[in-house]
Parts: sequence; C-alpha cells; structure tokens
Amino acid sequence: MLDILKAIAREGIKFVEKHDFVRIFTHYDPDGITAGAIIATALIRLGKDFQVRFLKGLNEEVEYDKDDLVILSDMGSGYPDVVSKIEADTIVVDHHIPTGRIEKDNLVHINPHLAGLDGTYELSASGTAYVFANVLGDNRDLAGIALVGAIGDKQKMKGGNAEILREGIESGYIEVKSGLSLHSMKVREALMLSLEPFLDFYGKEDELEDFLRKVRIDGDKDFEELSDEEMYRLSNAVALRLLKMNAYTGVFNDIMRGRIILKSELIRNAVTMCDVINACGRVTACSLGFALCLRDSKYLNKAFEIWRNYTTELLERINAVRDDVREGFCIRYVIMSDGNAASPIATIFSRYFYPDKPFIAVSVKGERAKVSARGNDSLKVNLAEVMQKAGEKVGGRGGGHRVAAGAIIPADKVEEFISEVDRLCCSQG
Repeated sequence: MLDILKAIAREGIKFVEKHDFVRIFTHYDPDGITAGAIIATALIRLGKDFQVRFLKGLNEEVEYDKDDLVILSDMGSGYPDVVSKIEADTIVVDHHIPTGRIEKDNLVHINPHLAGLDGTYELSASGTAYVFANVLGDNRDLAGIALVGAIGDKQKMKGGNAEILREGIESGYIEVKSGLSLHSMKVREALMLSLEPFLDFYGKEDELEDFLRKVRIDGDKDFEELSDEEMYRLSNAVALRLLKMNAYTGVFNDIMRGRIILKSELIRNAVTMCDVINACGRVTACSLGFALCLRDSKYLNKAFEIWRNYTTELLERINAVRDDVREGFCIRYVIMSDGNAASPIATIFSRYFYPDKPFIAVSVKGERAKVSARGNDSLKVNLAEVMQKAGEKVGGRGGGHRVAAGAIIPADKVEEFISEVDRLCCSQG
C-alpha cells in the first residue's frame, strides 16, 4: 500500500546525504510535533546536525541559508507560492491536499495524496514522516510516535495507519488492548478530564459520582486495573451518555477501537501521550512535547503539569462559551477574544454538541483572527475549499482538509468572513 509513497520518499535520500545541516520547520500540533521528532530522530541516527522550529503555519517566515537542507513537516503542500520561493534544497513531508503547483526543481514532495492515498483520514504527517524515516534507515521503533500524530489529527486506523500499526505490533513496539480509549489514571479523573471522548463531566461532580454509582465502578480505581466486566459496563455507559449528548456517530469507532500501548515510549498510553504533546504545543512549549518524542525523561513531569493546567483551562473555556454559539443558515459559529482556543473548541463542539452543521470557531487577537472549521463525513462540505475561498475574499489565507480546515484573516473582517463561509457552505451542501 505504501510502496509508491516509499518510492517518492527515496528521492529525498540524495538531499539528506548531500547536506550536513538540516533545518526542520514543523507544525505546532501533535501531528506536526511527532512528525518533526520522527525526522529529527532519523537524522540523529545518521549523524546529521539539525535545528527544529515550530510554526503555526507558513504565514510565518522561514529563515534558512542557501546551503541548508530545508524540511517542511506537516505543512507546505497548500502553500506552493511560499515553497517555490525557498532557494535551498527542500523536502516537503505533508499530508494536506496539495493546491497549485510548486515551481521548484530542487524539491522532493512526499505526500500521501500524490501516491493515491488518503491523507485526510488514513495517513497523517507523522505517518508520512515515518515512511521517510524508514527509507533513511531502520526506524520501525518510531511506529508508536507516528500513530500518536494520527490520533491527534482524528484519523482512522485504516490504510497507511493500519499498516504502521501492524508493523509496530509485529516489531514488538506496540500492543493493542481491548476496551475504551481513555487516559491511564484514576477512573474519576479520566472521565472528568477527557477531551476525546468529551464526556461533559467537568464542573458536574455530583453527576459524575451518580454515573460511577450506576455503573458500579470505584472512581479511585486506576483505569488500567479495571476488570473485563468493569470495562464492558463502563464502555456501555459512556456510549449511552454520548448518544444522549447527540455526539457524532463516528466518535464511537474512535473510542471503542481499543487502547494503543506504546511499549517503547515514556508515556505508554497513546491517547495520553497525544494529549500531553497537544497541550505543550498549545501553550508554546513545543520543545517539551518534542523532547518526550525523543524519549527524554527530564521533562516528563513538567509536560504532565502543562497538560493538566491546559485541560482544566480549556474545559472551563468550553463551559464559558456554550451560550455564545450563533447559528447561520448552514453553519454554527462562535467568536472569542482569546488567541489559542479556536481549534479545540471547534473540534469538541462539532463532534459532541453540533454534528449536523460545520462549526466555525474564531479567536480574535490584536489585528488578526485565527479561524478553525470542523465538520464530519456526513456533511457534504469541503471545508478546505471554503476556508481558502473565504479567506482570500477578505484578504486572509486558508486551507486544510475537507473536514478540518482553518484560516488567518484580518480581525476587522470577521463578520464578512463568517457570512461568506455560510454562503459557501450553503452552496456546497
């Protein structure tokens, strides 16, 4: 399945062998951090020097010397104009749908879409980086890191991801256990702090205690110590709660697919590792998440502290903005005044509260606004196209995937942008 992508990736070997120094530019989300770490680990094992910089997108400046090798990780495919202007040898390791044409000879473009694969659901940037790393050498021990990135991008364990999972299991680096996919901690805390699945227990302690009583489970018991019967009861109760919440039906496959155990990583629970890395990225502590992927235990406690604080603040923010959601003709949206909550709020609201229409979250900060758009398979709307067109109309820029996209726009154009997004979604739906 990955043979064509591997053939494309092998074209990058010549650039890696040619250069002694590599500049890696990668996205700040879990998929980007894990992808960057996989590439960095492969370079370390080859004795190459490198520098890593975490970006929110290619709207930020890419600084390099002409003699460097530039690797763009989890970005680049949707910015042909920017990549075309990079004078250094360049490798793009991405999974976003390519747009336009990159006018550049000294380029290797590694993207599942260019190999006939589904980069939206079945191979993320970290999975693409894993393919690249394994043409550079034997880096199969990084399979777990690759799947953490896929989990972060809400991908399915199908296609390329399934092949990486199989390879990780066969090589002894991954184990899959049956049951609900939750954090490895006390059951009460795992239910209250869970974002995937989002169970809406935060700030509802009495409701949580009633839930635990009815399911006959001790909330102080560690999640990993639950018996098969307890796990069965808990899984059924969680599924029933999600149905009552009107959650998107695709959520059930995600949370019931079993627990992926990373036998070689500092954090063995893949969902927990994903959320910890995500929290580090969201609070601009990307280097800590990166260090975890490089198995540097010095930063483990600090990373968990960041995760707990970030999760608590996000859950409080979710509760605070529920009543601020507005409805257009074909979308729902919320406009907020903070700068880093748009993406997780759009994801949670679209998956657990309002799965029947695309959900748009806007965070306004200074003169710019960050937009996150989320949908699902049941909606016949291409949000990447919507974000691109609406962003360009108001002097901004957008793109992404069909069901998960975003944009950066001028702050004074938010209402005009929302109207255009609504119009475009109506025309597609």
